[in-house]
Amino acid sequence: MASRDKVDEVYAGLVDAGHPGRQPPYDAFWGSRYAIVEDPDGNPVGLMSPIDDEHRSWPPSAPPRS
Repeated sequence: MASRDKVDEVYAGLVDAGHPGRQPPYDAFWGSRYAIVEDPDGNPVGLMSPIDDEHRSWPPSAPPRS
């Protein structure tokens, strides 16, 4: 996608057209805006904006071991 806003726009358009949304758009730790929808065959399709260093964060920490 060309921009962070475009990820939101395309995701909303695809979901409104009836494609299942697997992951709504969110700000990924690596600095992109990211979302996942399903194609007509049920395959996941990722939508990602260019990486923006201003939106980078530390990756989530691993879950504690039990």
